[in-house]
Amino acid sequence: MRIVLDRLKDFARDRRGNFGIMFIALGTTLLMGSAMAIDVARMFATHNKLVFAVDAAVLATTQGLTLGDIPMDEAEEAVRKYLDANLDNRTLKPADVEIDAINVDTKARSLEVKAHTLMPMTFAGIVGYDDHRVDAVSKAQFSNTEIEVVMALDITGSMGNKIGNSWYSPTKLSALQDAAALALDTLFEDVDEDDKIRVGLVPYSEAVNAAPVIDKIATTGLTEEECEWTGGRGRWGRGGGDYVCTTVTTYPDCVRERTGTYKYSDAFATSSAKIGSSEYDCPNAEIVPLTSNQSKLESTIDSFSASGCTAGHIAIGWAYYMLSSKWNSAWPDGSDAEDFDEPGVSKYAIIMTDGEFNTFESNGYYCTNSGGSLSEDYALGLCSAMKNDGVKVYSIAFDAGSAAESLMKNCATSVNGKSLYYNATDEDSLEEAFLEIARDIKGLRLVN
Repeated sequence: MRIVLDRLKDFARDRRGNFGIMFIALGTTLLMGSAMAIDVARMFATHNKLVFAVDAAVLATTQGLTLGDIPMDEAEEAVRKYLDANLDNRTLKPADVEIDAINVDTKARSLEVKAHTLMPMTFAGIVGYDDHRVDAVSKAQFSNTEIEVVMALDITGSMGNKIGNSWYSPTKLSALQDAAALALDTLFEDVDEDDKIRVGLVPYSEAVNAAPVIDKIATTGLTEEECEWTGGRGRWGRGGGDYVCTTVTTYPDCVRERTGTYKYSDAFATSSAKIGSSEYDCPNAEIVPLTSNQSKLESTIDSFSASGCTAGHIAIGWAYYMLSSKWNSAWPDGSDAEDFDEPGVSKYAIIMTDGEFNTFESNGYYCTNSGGSLSEDYALGLCSAMKNDGVKVYSIAFDAGSAAESLMKNCATSVNGKSLYYNATDEDSLEEAFLEIARDIKGLRLVN
C-alpha cells in the first residue's frame, strides 16, 4: 500500500507533458472560435443579401402599383417574382427564402414584406446548432394611380450668377437645369405613353409667359391710342385732313398677379375674374401645360436664360391654375387636370427660388422691398389655398437668403410633422433635393 501511495505522489509531482495537455485544450478552443467566426461572417453575408433582395422586390412592386402595371390583387405574386430575380443562387437560392407576410395598406398607400431564410451552420452544427434564422423586413410607400406635377422654376437674373460667387462653380441656372432634368428622368423612368404621369412647367422672373393659353383667357389688357392722319393740313391749317384716333386693347403674352376677390383662388380667368397683363419684360421661356412628353419638358428647361426680377407669387398662382380642372377649357388636349378630389389622383407643386421675392406689378413695385412684402403675402395665400385643395407643395430655397428660406418653409406642406422644404446650397444638394422629391412623388421611398 505504501508503494502505491508513493507512486501516486510521484505522479502528482511530475510536470512533464503539461504543455501538450494545455495545447490540446487551448487549440480546441481557438479552433471552435475560428469556426464560429466563419459562421458569423456567413450570417452577415446572408442577411445583407436577403435585405437587398426584399428591398428590391418592395421597390419594384410599389412602382408597379403606382403606375397601375400591377393590380392590387397581384401584388403578392409580383413580390415573389422580384424577390427571386434578385437572389443569386449562390449565397442565397429562391427555394431557401420563405415570405412570411405581404401587407398592402391601400389607405396608407404602403407595402410591407417580411421574409426569412434558415442558414445551415457549418461548425456550430457540431454542438447541435444546425440552422440560424435570418429575417428581413422592408416597407415602402406607393403613390396613387395618376400623378400631376407642376414645377415653378426661378429664371431671374441672379440665376445667372456663379454658385457661391466662386469663379470655378457652375451658374445657378445650369445647376437648376441639371437637377430638373434628373427629376424628370426619375419621374418618367420605365414609363410609357399610356402611364399616367404628367408634368407641367412654370418658369418665372418678374412675370410669367402664358403664351400657350393667352388667347383663351380674359385679361385686363393694356390700352393705347392709335392715331392715323387722314390727309390735308387738318384742323390747325388749311385743307380737310385730320387725325383719327381709336383706343385699342392689346393682349401681351406675359401676365402679372390677379387682384381683387379671386386673387388667391383657382377661378378660371373670365370677365369677372381677369388675369392681369404685364408691362414688364417677358421671359422667353413659356409655360408648359401638363404633359407626358419628357422631350418637350427637357427642351424647354434647356432653353432657359436668366434675367429679370423676382415675382414668384405669379408662378405659384399659375402652378395652382395648371393643377385645377376649372382651367381645362384653356389647356391643350392631353393637359386637362383632374378634379382635386378625384379618387386615385395625386397633385404636386414644386416651388423653387434663389432669392427674395421683390416685385409686385399691380402696385408698381419693381425689385424693391415693398414689392417683396406684397409678393410674399400673395405667395403664402396661394400656397395655403393649394394645400387646402389637397395639393402637396414641395419648396426649395437654392443658395438663397433668410427671407426666401423662411417663405419657402412656410409654403411647403408638412407631413407627419416633417416639412417638405429643402435648403440647397450647391449643385449637389440641389440635385439631391430634386431627386428625393421625384422619388417621393413616384412612390419609391423605403419607409424603414
